[in-house]
Amino acid sequence: MAFKKIFKGRALYVDHDTIWVAKGLCFYSIDFNGQRTSPKYNVGSIVEKFIGSYRLTRQLLRVGIHHLLLLVDGSFLVALKKRIVIMSPDGMIKNIFTDFQGNKPAHRGMCVTPEGSIFLGEYTLNMDRKNTSSLYRSKDNGQTFECLKTFQPDEIRHIHFIQWDTYDNCLWLGTGDRDEESKLYRSYDNGDTFELIGEGNQLWRAVGVSFTEESLYWGTDAGSDAGTHPNYVIKMDRQTHQLEKILEVEGPCHGNAVLGDGTVYVSTGIEGGENEKDRAAHLWRKKGKDFEHILKQEKDIFPHILQYGVMRFPLGLQSTNTAVFTTYGLKRFGEDVLVEDGK
Repeated sequence: MAFKKIFKGRALYVDHDTIWVAKGLCFYSIDFNGQRTSPKYNVGSIVEKFIGSYRLTRQLLRVGIHHLLLLVDGSFLVALKKRIVIMSPDGMIKNIFTDFQGNKPAHRGMCVTPEGSIFLGEYTLNMDRKNTSSLYRSKDNGQTFECLKTFQPDEIRHIHFIQWDTYDNCLWLGTGDRDEESKLYRSYDNGDTFELIGEGNQLWRAVGVSFTEESLYWGTDAGSDAGTHPNYVIKMDRQTHQLEKILEVEGPCHGNAVLGDGTVYVSTGIEGGENEKDRAAHLWRKKGKDFEHILKQEKDIFPHILQYGVMRFPLGLQSTNTAVFTTYGLKRFGEDVLVEDGK
């Protein structure tokens, strides 16, 4: 399996044959060969732009563009540190939303439904379990946000993901991190109510899920706080909600995605925990019946507090049949966009 590097920065969203990427506080679209296909857009303060122009400082200080969503009215949603910016196609800022906790939502902590509702889940470190965690929704393309649901400190640590399921026309929401905090919910009414599907152990702890017609797939996220607890690729039957351990993997899973042709990807990361089998990020792929190991990349020389070694997939990959992901904190790939080079 071969991959080629096409961009030095982050891939945040894929829309069919277009990849929306960011470098520092600038974003634009490129094709699968790395050629720019849109104007450049700039956001952020002068200080942020300076800090964000260097990989190590933007990773250490969590500065830069963390999420990019294409809204149904043609606007952009851009997540920066501690704020959400709504920007029109001509680059004008239409709204800024700051009324949420944490630096930013988790990697899969935002989504847009086909009819245009925007969802945002709060993510704070919450080590002492004193913070609540809320889910927000906007039904007017980011002009206003309402708080839909608030988890109390004794319920969860934080929200891991909120995702739209095109097969079942519903939302899925996941939380973590301890056994009793790891939960999976589903909503059929645009987030007004949520049904608890499963909870109670590390098998339900996921940073995101991948949807196929019959099943949901994810990699467990038992990180450096989980001792020697192993990590697995999990398959959940849509009808019975029964979980099946597909295989044990090398470490906590920081990435997962599914392509338009049904190919499922899961990536592991390096946090420095006891349960990691090596100092490398691994990429697994299911194309057909079984998962196969297709890539291994070692952690770089910098400490974990700067950046975990991970491979993260952009939103929107279900619109294409080609894998795209961003590497962070890996040897030779400190923050780079890689694309599958042939099947």
